[in-house]
Amino acid sequence: MPYMKNYLLSAATLGLLSTSTLANAHLMVAEHGTLNFIDNNVFIVLSIPMSAFKGVDENKDGKVSIIEFNAHKKLIAKRVKKNVYLADHQYKFTIDGLLLNPEASHTHKSNNIDQVTITGRYSLPSKLTKVNFNVKLFSNNEHKQHYQITAVNKTQKLTHQFELSPMSPFSKVFTN
Repeated sequence: MPYMKNYLLSAATLGLLSTSTLANAHLMVAEHGTLNFIDNNVFIVLSIPMSAFKGVDENKDGKVSIIEFNAHKKLIAKRVKKNVYLADHQYKFTIDGLLLNPEASHTHKSNNIDQVTITGRYSLPSKLTKVNFNVKLFSNNEHKQHYQITAVNKTQKLTHQFELSPMSPFSKVFTN
């Protein structure tokens, strides 16, 4: 019976997380992200500026509404899967269980979406796999053209902080 309770709680939580309502609180600081290495899985949280997604602003007013976001959610997910990934010397690992969380700007006091925070998981063949983290989604706004990333592997007591930009869109994780 405890399994059923946990299953129902997990299903309800997943359902709430996957709905496209506008978030009042940010899950992650804008243009920041974390990679949490646990065994052969890597869990990601990354805040991406909406301006990195071309063609989503249908009325070309320079803002993305929740209606525009929802209309292009599949396209946004496809671009994330293609452009935010881990890679080793042979393979490109794409995100599984991708969730998109649209977030409004607190500074402009509007319901327009400023950031989308992504969460998901990468599966690696081994916990010893050495990978690069790659992001190819950048805003045209020069103030939003960088990502501060923190990678953590608590089991191996490793932490690695690095920055990605259009001129340097990937970094080795745990370079030791």
